[in-house]
Amino acid sequence: MNMFAALATGLLLFAAWPMSPFTLLIFVAWVPLLWLEERVEKRRKFFALTYLCMFVWNVSTTWWIWNASASGATGAFLANSLLMCFPWLGYKIARRWLLKQYPSTGQSLAYIVLIAFWICFEYIHLNDWGLSWPWLTLGNVFATHPEWVQWYEYTGIMGGSCWILLSNILIYSLIREHRQSGRSRTYFSLMVFFLAVLLIPAVFLN
Repeated sequence: MNMFAALATGLLLFAAWPMSPFTLLIFVAWVPLLWLEERVEKRRKFFALTYLCMFVWNVSTTWWIWNASASGATGAFLANSLLMCFPWLGYKIARRWLLKQYPSTGQSLAYIVLIAFWICFEYIHLNDWGLSWPWLTLGNVFATHPEWVQWYEYTGIMGGSCWILLSNILIYSLIREHRQSGRSRTYFSLMVFFLAVLLIPAVFLN
């Protein structure tokens, strides 16, 4: 089951990526990995499953670099997949600590940490070293839908990455809330917040 969840995120990311017509899948693509993080206790096992997810995403979306250099492509797949795991490993470590220190707000703080870690990773990966690989920056998923992201002129593609992560986190939170307590007031509030996060950038900021 855990391996299927890791594969699901990798395949959903692939299915959403340009030139696919299923771009909207990006708003749920990270949900299986969020579920997996809560389910898997051991860091090494979670890291391995996250690596599988990232490797599937990398190979399935950038397989064409194999035509330029087989050895270079293999190195790029392995290295980029590894680097993409570190924000998630940091999230797992931070989440465990935050839940112990702040039982009531720790989960919400952990989600903020995840977004911060991933955006920081993308910024460094895009700007600060020779291993730059910008095509898999999350915000680039809307390359075939520029009309959705005219507001990138203010936020850049990192704004899109934040939009995607926040939407996935809210969907996962809705699923958790529904399973734990049904259609409670919190569930309704989360639904309203999710719809606002999803619709305001795409509809009202363009």
